[in-house]
Amino acid sequence: MDICTVLYYAECHGVIYVIDSTDEERLSESKRAFEKMVTSEALGGVPILVLANKQDVETCLSIPDIKTAFSDCTAKIGRRDCLTQACSALTGQGVREGIEWMVKCVVRNVHRPPRQRDIT
Repeated sequence: MDICTVLYYAECHGVIYVIDSTDEERLSESKRAFEKMVTSEALGGVPILVLANKQDVETCLSIPDIKTAFSDCTAKIGRRDCLTQACSALTGQGVREGIEWMVKCVVRNVHRPPRQRDIT
């Protein structure tokens, strides 16, 4: 991982990772990128919100399908907070719930607490 990425991650209080639930062909590529990100030491203890986008499309992958595809990442995620949230950026469904969950996780994170100016 390059130094710019490490420095960028060092300032992170949470990660929101978006998956295109309609693009099964690129799911393995997305998983590799997720694994690379989640194993960065600079992100240790940081909560992760996985937004499974395009859940409004009838042929999309379900949340259980996505969790199964990413199941061998569980050990790499460790004990940090992690949520896979169904959403649709088009309709807004699930987005607010995911962001509210992330805010709660960031505020209570003892590994990387937000500075007062970050939450006001």
